[in-house]
Formats: sequence, structure tokens, C-alpha cells
Amino acid sequence: MAIVESESKNLKNNENGEVDQENKIYYRVFPDMTSRLDYENRKIEVEVSLPGVSKQNIELKVLPTWFHLKANRNHIEYGANQCFGKNVVPEKTTAKYENGLLKITAHIKDPFDGAREITV
Repeated sequence: MAIVESESKNLKNNENGEVDQENKIYYRVFPDMTSRLDYENRKIEVEVSLPGVSKQNIELKVLPTWFHLKANRNHIEYGANQCFGKNVVPEKTTAKYENGLLKITAHIKDPFDGAREITV
């Protein structure tokens, strides 16, 4: 897990013009993660460790080749932009969060999906 100290210019002020200590980010962290390719079922499974993060503080965006993850806990921001290693179908990607572990399951795109058959 890599830890980077946050710059002070990213601080937000509350209504009174004072720095909001409650939402202040002190550290930006790259979370521990593992991934497995299941070629038989055409799936990629990624597990991301996000200890102490509540489910509503997790933001996950998926594209055909990579995903973006951002999660906040107290004064820590977990963040990752990670490549799947294969093309996936974003619409079939699912995520489940339990006990500090985010499990992302992505379906590997079949290279022949949408292929045009040509008669000879």
C-alpha cells in the first residue's frame, strides 16, 4: 500500500470560510489488490482491500480495458486506476463489498461478438 501526503491546496472551506477538518484528506493511498483470470468462465476477478470504508463512500467506474476506483475513510482517500489486462464488457461487470473487501467481477469480451459471417 503506497501512501502519499496530500497537498494543502486541496482543502475545502465550510460556510464560515474555515477549513473543514472533518472532510480533510491527509493521505492518498493505493489499496492492496489481487486479480485472477478465469479463462473457462471468461471472467476477471479483482479483490481490493478497503478497510473501514463505508459502502456509500466507494466510487467505481469501468471501461472496456480498465477501471477507476476512489474511496474515502476519515482522512484517507484510496484511489486506483487499474488495467484489466483484457477487454471486458462494462455492462456485465458487478461489484460486491463486504468486510472491507471489494470484489469486482468483469466478463471478458468474446472477440467474435458482433462479427459478421461471410458466405463464400
